[in-house]
Order: sequence, then C-alpha cells, then structure tokens
Amino acid sequence: MNAMLDTRTQTRLQEVLRRESRSFLQYVSDSFPWTTPEETDALAQLRKLIDEERAAIALFAKYLARQHIPLPYLGPYPVAFTNLNFVSLDHLLPLLADWERQAILDLEHDLQSFADANCRREMQKLLETKQQHLKTLEALAIAHPEMVLR
Repeated sequence: MNAMLDTRTQTRLQEVLRRESRSFLQYVSDSFPWTTPEETDALAQLRKLIDEERAAIALFAKYLARQHIPLPYLGPYPVAFTNLNFVSLDHLLPLLADWERQAILDLEHDLQSFADANCRREMQKLLETKQQHLKTLEALAIAHPEMVLR
C-alpha cells in the first residue's frame, strides 16, 4: 500500500468524486429527455454512456476507499440542471457535449496537481472514459441536429 496521501490530496480527490458523481450526464439519467421513435437508438447509446460513466465513478470511489479516504457526501445536483428536464434529445446532446468538454478540462487540471503515481493513474482512467464519451456525444449531436421552428 502507498504512503498515506496528504490531506490536501485527499480533499481534492473527494472533490473530484463529488463533481463527477453530480455531472450533467449523470443528471440526465433521471431527466427523461423527449425523443421521437427515430431516436430510440441514440437514447440507448446515451443510456450506455451514463452507465459507463457511473461504473467509472464507482471504480474511482473504490480507489478512494482502498486509500482509506472517506467518501464524501455528494449533495444535490446543481440547480441549473433542473431547467433541462423533459427537453428534446436533439437539444440535450450538444449541451451534454459542452458539459463533457468542461469536465475533461477540469479533470486535466486536477490531474496536473497530483504527484502520487497511483492517484494520477486512477484520475487518468476517469479522464479517458470522459474523452471517449465526448467523441460519442459529439457524433450523436451531429447525427441528431436540433430542429429550429420558425
């Protein structure tokens, strides 16, 4: 087992877990986007991304537990997300890609601040999952452009 991680590192890891557990993609798992019959496959792909991200977050939480870092209280999702309940999938996809892009930037910034190799490896796994998901979200957004009514 590694030497005990310092308090600052532990706190940062807890913040990452909290932020990723309350991501927009995780919120969407309960927001029920409006879809057309033609978007069934896209919605299935989105649900798969949500499940994969949830699994990656769970693995990150297990890493914290193995390091004897208490799992943080996750708290509620950001209030701003509630404005995006029951919106169309084609409206939601570009927003999800934007949020995922920002989450990647945040994780890249976090990754630079960790000196511990094991900690960096676990962060890198989470980052790679999000990078793959961004590619899928961008492709889905292109394939399902929002209809603008005039």
